[in-house]
Amino acid sequence: MENLSKLLFELSNEDRLRILQHIDREAMNVTNLSKALGLTTQECSRHLSRLGEVGLAKKDIEGLHRIGPFGKVVLKLLLGLRFVSGHSDYFTAHSLERLPPEFTSRIGDLAHSTHVKDVMAAFYNVDRVFEEAREHIWVITDQWLLGTWVPLTTRAIERKVKVKHLEPEDRVVSPKIKEGFRAEDVEAARRGRVTGLLEERVLDRLDICLYMSEKEVAGVAFPLLDGSFDYLGFTATDERSRKWCGDLFQYYWERARNRAKVAEELYRWVTETPKASYVLKNIAAGNEIVDGEELISELESRSLVKQGKLTRLGDIVLERLPQ
Repeated sequence: MENLSKLLFELSNEDRLRILQHIDREAMNVTNLSKALGLTTQECSRHLSRLGEVGLAKKDIEGLHRIGPFGKVVLKLLLGLRFVSGHSDYFTAHSLERLPPEFTSRIGDLAHSTHVKDVMAAFYNVDRVFEEAREHIWVITDQWLLGTWVPLTTRAIERKVKVKHLEPEDRVVSPKIKEGFRAEDVEAARRGRVTGLLEERVLDRLDICLYMSEKEVAGVAFPLLDGSFDYLGFTATDERSRKWCGDLFQYYWERARNRAKVAEELYRWVTETPKASYVLKNIAAGNEIVDGEELISELESRSLVKQGKLTRLGDIVLERLPQ
């Protein structure tokens, strides 16, 4: 702990941090370094001496000051702190608590991303990236915007773009949205599932919302403190940000379950469980159910129902039941 405290104390000085970053890019002597940073040679020498004492910098036989191996490691680790401290207001209201630890430790990879503060701008950016995608679209979300994302996904499938979509098991689709689906969107989704251009999986919960193509991260949004999403976050085009987001998508994709297979398992359970189909149909119709609390609870635990409404999985099962 003593060594950590000493290291943090040396790094707490802005001039020493600037020097460390500068000699990471280019080895320099004291005179040139002091001119580059607007410091006196005495100040620069004193800071370099302190950086050397903790092993962050070193002086070679030519009199040039260079960053040491330890200094390079420290700068890399500081990337994450610089990123979150630079967006302290956002990370005061949003949580990384549920993010896998290996991705929290790499959060500095988003250092060159851009913070988007307006939700309409965030959604517009998703529209644009969906429209421009040529190879793939990867999505983790708890909602779809019917007027834009659905038809944009249809056009993407028509362009032979591969779409991978992750959603929570208990996502509820309102009747208004279901009624708004165009026939061509329904057909495109069906065709995409058959051809493998559209793959859909489900997670028991969402830790992040993410929208990206092969070229760009349209948006990566972290949850609010209560676990809900306001869809505000960051967009990026640089390679490190895209890799961080792509790796995170793959992390969740590998742990998710195929939605069609989950729906098939639930369909079998509903048809084999007395009164389950009856209760499911009545919930869909908005009818009052008498003495069905235990069964409703079971439907909720299986993500067929949420807060008195059918989930998307429940809706898929209902479509297969005899009317």
